[in-house]
Amino acid sequence: MAPLRRPLVLLVHIPMYAPGKKIYFGCGNPNWGAAADGIYKIERRPQWSESGHTKTTFSFHKEVFSAPNILGVFAGHIHRNSVEVVNGKPQIITDDNASGAFLDVDFLPLEEKDSKLI
Repeated sequence: MAPLRRPLVLLVHIPMYAPGKKIYFGCGNPNWGAAADGIYKIERRPQWSESGHTKTTFSFHKEVFSAPNILGVFAGHIHRNSVEVVNGKPQIITDDNASGAFLDVDFLPLEEKDSKLI
């Protein structure tokens, strides 16, 4: 018998990389690394790794977008609204709350009459 996989949503600060997106979509971004880190001195932090992300980060990214029970990803960090769909899974990014933005999400049970549509 297969283990029960409850539906999940992933809440993260930095968005997962979506094909074609810029470096701000950093988790799993193949372009992330020292060569793309031009502001580390201004931010007074260590420069990103010369070798880029670890195999663990790339594995995590792949698992998120292939897991059958993950319904979607919610993120912030880029300070603007954005919606991407990767492998059929939506990633919803909200604008910054410093400007008054917020995201109000309701998770509602599927009604019996609607379950017949799926």
